[in-house]
Amino acid sequence: MPNDKYKTRFEKTRIISARALQIAQGSPVLIKVPKNVTEPIEIAKLEWEAGVIPIDIKEEEKEEKK
Repeated sequence: MPNDKYKTRFEKTRIISARALQIAQGSPVLIKVPKNVTEPIEIAKLEWEAGVIPIDIKEEEKEEKK
């Protein structure tokens, strides 16, 4: 999975759950979905594996102590 390299399991979960909510509310799906997959969370997981989820986490810059 291309996105796993840069995300923690918590970030991955947050991104997939946010995308599943978008799908459940009618957002267009970004991949071709197999006929047997109907749940938004499963569709979001497939999108994650394809690397097409348009959500990213903005990391906070940390100040260096002097």
